[in-house]
Amino acid sequence: MTSTKDTQETTGFDIFADRFSRLMIGLCVCIFAVMVFSVSYGVLGRYLPFVRAPRWTQELAILCMVWLCFVGTGAAVKDGRHVRMTVIESIVPKSWIHPLRLFAYVVLFVVNLFWIVYGIQTTVLSQASRMSATGWPLSITYLSLVIGGVYGAIMAVYRIYKGVDQ
Repeated sequence: MTSTKDTQETTGFDIFADRFSRLMIGLCVCIFAVMVFSVSYGVLGRYLPFVRAPRWTQELAILCMVWLCFVGTGAAVKDGRHVRMTVIESIVPKSWIHPLRLFAYVVLFVVNLFWIVYGIQTTVLSQASRMSATGWPLSITYLSLVIGGVYGAIMAVYRIYKGVDQ
């Protein structure tokens, strides 16, 4: 018996979505590695006298966490693992499930568009501000909204294209 996924042919959009998703997951892995380094260095600096714990370790860890939260959401959308209320599916008639799932992905797309639009505006507005410990522009933080929004919006469209029931 073959599954539905096996019988579907791969399109250019499938290839693009998979490659783009792999790129973004690779970015998340790199960000996570920087966060682990930063937290570890900060902790070692507190307990080992020969390691100096600079202020930037906490600021960098928080920045990495923000980036992981926003960029990582696209992977969850692509795989259908985002937070959703499956209890509703057991309450409503079966004929409503597909339209509700479709509506959920449309809402995810719209939310990601808001992230893009307002992320760009906030990034531009915060360019002059600097983070206290690193001295980096504060706009780096808000750029995560834009990148995550683009990734999430593309993956929401991909899920609608592939079929929301898969």
